Amino acid sequence: MKKLGIIGYGLRSETMMKAFQGIQAPVQVAAVADPLWCQKQKAFAQTAEFAQTVFYETAEEMLEKERLDGVLIGTRCNQHTKYAELVFQKKIPLFLEKPVCINEEQYQRLLHASEGMRGQTVVSFPLRFTCIVKEMKKLVDSGELGEVLSVQATNHVPYGSVYYHSWYRDDSLTGGLFLQKSTHDMDYITYILGKRPVSVVAKTAKMYFKGEKEAGLCCEDCSEYHTCPESSFVVKTERKEEPTGKYCCFAKDTGNEDVGAAIFTCEDGTIISYHQTFFVKNNAGRRGARFIGSKASAEFDFYTATLRVDYYDAKHSAEHRFTYPEGLVHFGGDEQLAKAYVDVLEGKESRSDLCAGLASAAACLAAKKAAENGKEEHIFYGF
Repeated sequence: MKKLGIIGYGLRSETMMKAFQGIQAPVQVAAVADPLWCQKQKAFAQTAEFAQTVFYETAEEMLEKERLDGVLIGTRCNQHTKYAELVFQKKIPLFLEKPVCINEEQYQRLLHASEGMRGQTVVSFPLRFTCIVKEMKKLVDSGELGEVLSVQATNHVPYGSVYYHSWYRDDSLTGGLFLQKSTHDMDYITYILGKRPVSVVAKTAKMYFKGEKEAGLCCEDCSEYHTCPESSFVVKTERKEEPTGKYCCFAKDTGNEDVGAAIFTCEDGTIISYHQTFFVKNNAGRRGARFIGSKASAEFDFYTATLRVDYYDAKHSAEHRFTYPEGLVHFGGDEQLAKAYVDVLEGKESRSDLCAGLASAAACLAAKKAAENGKEEHIFYGF
């Protein structure tokens, strides 16, 4: 049984623990470091898998006192780099939530600190492990599409209000929505393609989640609580969904763009276009990509769980339909991600290593900078 330490036990850590349980992974939560450990210790008191867990207020104390086989970092995004540095110093195999960093300074620190540990790190990129992405990669690698000449990708997020209602609204914590969302998409796209972009131009806009409500305003304190289409009251009573946060998403202090588009260029000239939005609802959600080759084109969508191939030399198309495991987020990728980390704990090389995390972060940081500067930006990798 491998002894696991967790730094920051929030929603993502909880989700991954369910994934470990789902595959009956030989891991035990030996320790948890969280500033709210007193509250969480009481909550876990009746939970069997935490019966032997030792709780700490700081990661430093946990790493000093515990002999751990692995560490999972599930803190807020702006702290990922800081705690990864501590774990790398201890030479402990790491599970690191994405994005691996949120700015260029953190990128450089992580690049330097991770020497010798990149292959012993699993970055939380579950989409690359989904059945639908694996099938697309198989198509591309087989040559059935011919040479892939262009990629068109979209991510229209039907739960996007979370980035304006909750703590995610503070883009100093997230690094912006290229890093928060398209980091997943750039990973699976480059994983399928087998090549990385070298430059990017980009634009962002704030078109819907904007307004002049007072900073810090909570939905329930607003005069429009019962009528605003995004209020927690309307979401719960009329849309029959769980609210994603308590703050007014039309207040002055909502950060984050709600539209973003980028065009990435690979060294061989392959163009990857990417477009994301955060205000669509329900069945308007889309996430996937079209890989346009010299012999055929193939496209898939995570939400509809379909992959279609259109062949150029014959009048036919093929459609694949997939079924995701029930009860799992990320279209079933989390359990495969958990297996990948167990492999690393058992001495194997990572299938979603830190180089993948750094590469995705580099592309997203460059896209953010390009949108801010209004000019094409070179993508720096450093490895």
